[in-house]
Amino acid sequence: MPLFYNALEAGAHRLSIVPPMFDYFGALGLHALVAAARMGVFDALGERPSTAGELAAALNLDPHATGVLLRSLAGLGYLRSRGGRYRLTRTARSWFTTDSPTSLVAGLEFWERTACVIWPRVEKAVRDGAPGTPFYTLLESDPELSRSFQAWTGALARRQAPAVARVVPVPRGAARVLDVGGGHGWFGMELLRRHPGLRATVIDLPRALEAAADHPRLTLRPGSFLDDDLGAGYDVVLLFNVLHGLDDREAATLLARLAAALGPGGTIVVGDQFGDSLMPGRASRALLRLLDLNYLVAAGGRVREFGEVSGLLRAAGFGRPRHRRPLRSAAMELAISRLM
Repeated sequence: MPLFYNALEAGAHRLSIVPPMFDYFGALGLHALVAAARMGVFDALGERPSTAGELAAALNLDPHATGVLLRSLAGLGYLRSRGGRYRLTRTARSWFTTDSPTSLVAGLEFWERTACVIWPRVEKAVRDGAPGTPFYTLLESDPELSRSFQAWTGALARRQAPAVARVVPVPRGAARVLDVGGGHGWFGMELLRRHPGLRATVIDLPRALEAAADHPRLTLRPGSFLDDDLGAGYDVVLLFNVLHGLDDREAATLLARLAAALGPGGTIVVGDQFGDSLMPGRASRALLRLLDLNYLVAAGGRVREFGEVSGLLRAAGFGRPRHRRPLRSAAMELAISRLM
């Protein structure tokens, strides 16, 4: 939430004069945000500023309850109020209106379901060291969770793909790309746009491919990248936002399989968060650590340091990787390595 302490509030929290309630209220804010997006509040206010009564009439909501919700969203920094009329802040207009090119509305339900379905299992995961049900098994058994997860990852990928594709090294004369676990297909699509001679194959679980992008040079292959045939002779392999969901044994097995799928001198590009990356501040570091816990609770995975990823790649037969951090893709860094 775009909510920041002023000096007095920061001092009160640092000195523990007030209890640390924002973790709890942050969870409440998530549900308020999702409900507002689902009811069309942000889209309606994006068309014109409105009073609570006007918005309630337009969306068939209770007028008093609508006012309570709008005041809460204004307190969280998503709305501004002037003369009784509410309007969107830049944050809400950019991320939570459905016609914005950076909209994340389609994937908000995933984080609501994560908070309600997956995170209550934190204690069990910490006691056992692994989730009760692996995340990808859960996705295949829960259509709504799968749909919301693919919507979230697809929304992020649409924003990240142009910047990432600019730094993916595609050799001259390259013909085939394998996108591993890239169900939405956006990274492969962006490479196809930039390189007319390429063809791309995406391998992912059947439900993940249901909302995949469509392109005449993009082939969708339902299956498990840990167990099923990957093919061979690829020039480039993309492994984006997959490694953090695997334990060390699974990661080593997959990288060895990808080495076998590449042609001589082929390139692998691993995209993920790295635990030893330079973070701009305490809040960013805290977010990375919460992601680490999320990967444990959901999948039994973890955030790895770049040096750990480098070691896994070299053990699988790749050379020492280069580290790249594409502009406008703050949520993902790259480790790029060629097959030895």
